Amino acid sequence: MDKATPDWQHKEGLITTLVEGVKPSPENCVTITCGPPIMIRFAMLTLTKLGFKADQNWVTLEAKMKCGIGKCGRCNLGDKFICIDGPVFRFDQVEGFLESFV
Repeated sequence: MDKATPDWQHKEGLITTLVEGVKPSPENCVTITCGPPIMIRFAMLTLTKLGFKADQNWVTLEAKMKCGIGKCGRCNLGDKFICIDGPVFRFDQVEGFLESFV
């Protein structure tokens, strides 16, 4: 319980721990994850462990954008530019590049 709000009745903690506790079913489901790239990486590992396939997971990767028009190259991710081709991607479209992106 949060000391600043003693009547707080909701769960707190790492997203991976919270998702594992809820144990969502991958059947007829998609996920959408936004946040820092390192959090997205570990959230995807957790969702994979729970049976979600990469094409069921959507991620937002705007954290690395700078110019927003594909000129600076800062948000280059493989053959994609996050600012032009995204910033929302299915995980199977970017999973091979995410490690270098973190």
